[in-house]
Amino acid sequence: MWHRDWLDEQETGVSSQRGERYARYTEEQKRAAVDHYLTHGRRASRTMRQMGYPSKEVLASWIDELAPGERRIRRGPVPGELKRDAVLKVASGELSSREAAEAVGVDSSVVRNWKRQLLGDAKGLMVAKREPERGDSSQQDDPDALRGEIATLRADLERLRAEQRAMEIRLAIMKGAAELVGKEPGADPDNLTSREKTTLIKDISETLGVNAESLLKEVGIARSTYYYQLKAMRRPDKNANLLSLVREAFGNSRRRYGYKRIHLELKSAGIIVSAKRIMRLMTSHGMVPVLKSAKRYSSYKGEIGGAPANLVNRDFHATAPNRLWVTDITEFSIPAGKVYLSPVIDCHDGMPVAWTIGTSPNAALANGMLRDACATPRPGETPIIHSD
Repeated sequence: MWHRDWLDEQETGVSSQRGERYARYTEEQKRAAVDHYLTHGRRASRTMRQMGYPSKEVLASWIDELAPGERRIRRGPVPGELKRDAVLKVASGELSSREAAEAVGVDSSVVRNWKRQLLGDAKGLMVAKREPERGDSSQQDDPDALRGEIATLRADLERLRAEQRAMEIRLAIMKGAAELVGKEPGADPDNLTSREKTTLIKDISETLGVNAESLLKEVGIARSTYYYQLKAMRRPDKNANLLSLVREAFGNSRRRYGYKRIHLELKSAGIIVSAKRIMRLMTSHGMVPVLKSAKRYSSYKGEIGGAPANLVNRDFHATAPNRLWVTDITEFSIPAGKVYLSPVIDCHDGMPVAWTIGTSPNAALANGMLRDACATPRPGETPIIHSD
């Protein structure tokens, strides 16, 4: 197709317009993509993900065509003075984090991160924000305007009270669920039984004076199930006697027996009961046997001395070889067992300076790697080595 167009151009001297005739995107699509880019932080990746088109290069050409000078150009590291100026404007209330980020050309989360780094935990830092300008005195004295403002404030007050009440109910539900499941292994507040949910609703309704039926949706239980459980809770517990026997057998075993061993203990005592029933009782009442879990080997013995200063601070760039090295230990699982690799990498070009391989992640593995690496720098070179 393109060869035929080229031959036609050579013969007639007129350029082919086939590309325009078969254009992939319309002008409306181009304008929609550019508008999304300009109104969502000027991030090409976000626009491409949300719109589903086009490529980064095509989007850049559209922006230069429809909004010249608005395309954000990737820059190098932001100078420290510019960071401090942006943080000062955000802390003083002069600009929001989003406005400061747009002025610098970064994302708003980056500005918030700068604020945490520069201000730290200075809780006593108080920066006076600008007071809003006072309106016209005639507008303040208008009775209709004042009555409308009072009505708005009352509506806001009622809304805030309702939100506060809803938050109190949610907090009570979370605390009650945590108390019901306790701290036993496997306890999950989101997986309460119907009986536990009914108990929770009953307690919150009595404590806060809330209608029980208004809590059904918050707790996640049907109305019919709630009233069925209320009736069931009034009936005598058929597992009360069996539960006391299971507790006694579990305590006599020093919390070592599972439901199968306890089933055999009760059977030898002449008590015939299903093993699954014992399992359900032990699970619902948190009777979990004490088991020894295999501990994974770790050669870490703790800090011997004081931790060195973080000279790199996540800036893993070097302008020349043998300026900055990074190292770590990686574990590989192979059919013959586990193998450990300890390399040291030059941040200038990613070249492995030295490495050692062993079957144990011990000090000998790291020391061997360091000895080999220290033999490579030329006289006068003093690289910084960084490790986790």
